[in-house]
Amino acid sequence: MIETLLQKWRGLARRERRMVAGGLTVIVLALIYLLLIEPATVGRGKISAELPGLRAQVSRMELLAGEVRRLASAPLAADSSSQLRERIEQSAVSAGLGALAQVGLAGERIEVKAKGVPFATLVDWLDSVLRETRVRVVDANVSRDLQPGLVTAKVVLEAPRQEKR
Repeated sequence: MIETLLQKWRGLARRERRMVAGGLTVIVLALIYLLLIEPATVGRGKISAELPGLRAQVSRMELLAGEVRRLASAPLAADSSSQLRERIEQSAVSAGLGALAQVGLAGERIEVKAKGVPFATLVDWLDSVLRETRVRVVDANVSRDLQPGLVTAKVVLEAPRQEKR
């Protein structure tokens, strides 16, 4: 096969050899561009577009990891259920849920009932209670009221379990 190509090559005139060599050069350059250069530049553009988002994710993860370390090193509250209920009740009052929220004990669990409270206020308060007291939500039932933005909620919280070390 190579011999037949060499024979055909030798049979071409000098001008034809130049044209074939030029055509082959163009084809090789086009293949190099299409297979090596163009995918690299497109990939680089995609990576450059994704990089700021990835950096933001890394910084968010670092913040969360710091919070996890802080929470893990904090001692568990040894409050009794009634003391925990009082802390949650005071937190509700300071968050502006005061008369709208009723905090009670149901065995070892704390039950919070709120009627006609702004949803955003409820969520912000619940987030701060979870962070400050390290309680966990066992059950939550939230339904919307007739007025926009207001909800009726029943949230059951459980104190953190004491780990034996």
